[in-house]
Formats: sequence, C-alpha cells, structure tokens
Amino acid sequence: MQLCCWMKTACAVMVAGAVSLTAAGWVTADVQPGDTITKENMDKAADLLTPAMKWYVQNGMPMKIAPYKKIQWPRLYREATEKYAGQVRISPDGREIYNYVAGAPFPNIDTNDPLVAFKIMWNQEQKPAYTDNVGTEWIMRLVNSKGEMERQYGSGFWRRMMWTGRLYADPKPVVPHNPAMRYTEQFGPLFEPNDLKGAGTLSNRYMAMESPDDSYIYLPELRRVRRISVSNRSDAFWGSDYDLDSLWGFNSKVSYWTFRLLGEKEVLAPMHSGKYGDHSIWCAPADGKGGMRAFMPCDIPWEKRPVWVIEGLPTAYSQYAFSKRIMYIDKDTLAPATMEAYDQGGELWKVFFNLFNYTKKPYDGYPTRPLPGGKYDYEDEWAFDPHGMMADLQTAHGCPWDAPSGLTKPSDWVNEWYFNEAVPINTEQAFSINYLIQSAR
Repeated sequence: MQLCCWMKTACAVMVAGAVSLTAAGWVTADVQPGDTITKENMDKAADLLTPAMKWYVQNGMPMKIAPYKKIQWPRLYREATEKYAGQVRISPDGREIYNYVAGAPFPNIDTNDPLVAFKIMWNQEQKPAYTDNVGTEWIMRLVNSKGEMERQYGSGFWRRMMWTGRLYADPKPVVPHNPAMRYTEQFGPLFEPNDLKGAGTLSNRYMAMESPDDSYIYLPELRRVRRISVSNRSDAFWGSDYDLDSLWGFNSKVSYWTFRLLGEKEVLAPMHSGKYGDHSIWCAPADGKGGMRAFMPCDIPWEKRPVWVIEGLPTAYSQYAFSKRIMYIDKDTLAPATMEAYDQGGELWKVFFNLFNYTKKPYDGYPTRPLPGGKYDYEDEWAFDPHGMMADLQTAHGCPWDAPSGLTKPSDWVNEWYFNEAVPINTEQAFSINYLIQSAR
C-alpha cells in the first residue's frame, strides 16, 4: 500500500511538471532570497521547478533561495569567442560545424533561428568549463528508497582531455590526431568495490559527423576490454543508475540527435553550493533511517537561473534506452543545470543534476591558502562540481556522488578538481586502451 501511494504521488508530480513545462507561457514564481521552499509551500515556486525538482521537493528536499550570481566566462575563452566565432558555420541540418577554433561557436543566440537548438547544444559541446583538460577524484553511492546504501564506488580519477578549442597548454588550439577528435574521457580505475577493483571506461569523441564514439570498458575479472556500442551508451553501467550519455547532463554526440528549443525560462539550480569536499551536503546519512533524503542535498543555495529548455530526440540510434532528454541549459555557463530522461512510454524516468560551485577559490572563507590538498588557485571562476546526482524516479533509487570524496580530510585527496593543469595523467599518451589496462593493475 505504501509503495502504491508513493507511485501515485510521484506520477502526480511528474504530470504536474509536464503541464508546467508545456504551458504556452511561463510566469516567474514569486520566490525571494531568504525563502525556503518545501513540499508545504512548493506551489510558490511551481514555475521555477522542473518536473524532477518537483519530485524531489515533494519527497522531502528543501530549497534555500539565494540571489542570482552572474557567472563570467574565463578570460581566454571570452577572447577566443570574440576572435573566432564569426567564422563558424553550421550545416543545414545542424549536425556538423565548420571552421571552429576555440571559444563558444555561437555566442549570439536568436530564438527565431530554425537551428537555434543545435547551436545551443554545440555551445554545450565546447562549453567554457572544459577547454584543455579537467579531472577529479570521486566517490559514488547507490542508495535505495529506504535510504540504505547498497554499494559504494570510488576512484582517484575522472579525467577529460579536449583535443579542440584548447587555450592554455601546447599544442593549441588543436592536438593533431587522425581521425580528428574532439575529446577523450576516462572514468576509473575503481579502487572499490573489490569485485570491480581496476574497472574503468574510456571514450573517444570524434569530430566527423559519421564517426561514432569509441567507448570501451575494462573488466578486471575477465581481464579484457569490451567495446560499448553506441546505443549501449544509454545503458546503466557498473550496476548504477548512470549511463555514459547522461554524465554531466549531456554526454552524447550532438550529430546523432534532433534538438528543439521548447522555450526560455528561469529554473532553480545550485551554482554556488559552497560545499566543496563536504560530505554533509546530503540531507541524511545512507544508514536506512533517513529514507530518500539520503540522496537529496540540503543546506545549499538555489538560484533563479535563466535557461534554454532543449528537447533532444535520439534519432540516429536504434534500441536507445530513452525516448527523449530534456536539458535545461544555463545561459551563463552553456552547460546543463539539469537533465531529465524519459522512458519509451514518454514518462519521466531519470534525472541528472550537478551541484556546482563556480568559484576561483574552492576554499573561500579560509584565512590561509593553500590548505593541505588545496593544490590550485585560479584567475577565473571554474566549474568546480563537487557533488551531483543521477536518480531513477520510477524506483526512487539515487546515486549521489562527491568529488573530491568528502569522506577524508583534504590532505588525503588524490586528485581534487583541476582545470587546464599540466598533470601527467591528462596527456594524449595517457588516453589509450593500453593505458586503460595498465592503470588497472
């Protein structure tokens, strides 16, 4: 009976969210800095909540409202945009761009442009957060609807290297490769759980429209590398709720989708969480006592953020898990604040959202710098992304992550967030199948 009641509530929230999203016009809700939105007063913020965020609030997540803070692009990214954007061209179907060098491909967005949605997604592909390289350590937990932790995964590494649009390290703006690549990315090797120790994934994103992603997973118990088909990138991996295409909000190849701009609006999103390396961000420990609040963030500021609402249909795939994705692309950062994925029946299924902390100094407020483990300090604000979430709303199952881990003191962190640093694990030689296997040993 309890499960049935929960499902009715969840469905009602999803339907209500869908009605709000597809309404002819959006009206900004009347929330003010200092307000706290809960399930008792969530109607006050109805127009600012995505369908998934309504589900979270309805099930116990509070949202503390803070003022909007403008996020500026890094200086070199801004200068590259001014220098090169005028020469970028897009194909008639929107699936390919030409003459791109660096910065944002399409900084001037016209909502009347028939290719506007594709241009927004190409900006997302070359967003300012990732220009040369980026990486972090991370911990991720599987938490069920009772708030019990089913499993924990940990790794000293997530890393991405951009091969195009480079601004800081030679070679720039392009690392030559045949065929040309846009970026490579690796998760792992894992150091836990024991049965997956050494497991990792490697993905190559090629620039050519007709070239699909090369994605591989190393399985230590089999001592072999398995190639992941393009459609399987939508399948959950390692027994979690995550799929490769959902990571960071949208991690699929732009050329394989059909995009449509649903509208412009404001949504509530965390862009200045202030919780870097702090595991206390979660509303309850995953001990089975706090229920779903164990995969809900508490005590962080949520801002009204201007976004483009983009619908993506996976038109170039067969047997893809999701019928569509809805991305809420932040206008300042060009990145998804939230992504909602729908099942083949058109029902809301999964959500991915980041708990960003855009800042120059993730240890703001401390009197001395650097702290132990605080390796980097920056001229510009960067997308420190210390926490986030992928959740299956149909089963009330969540996968919160912390990066850096949040479970140890800063001096114990292996690879906290870095941007465009000369680290040996983030070079072109380090992204290969052989290295994927070697790093697992």
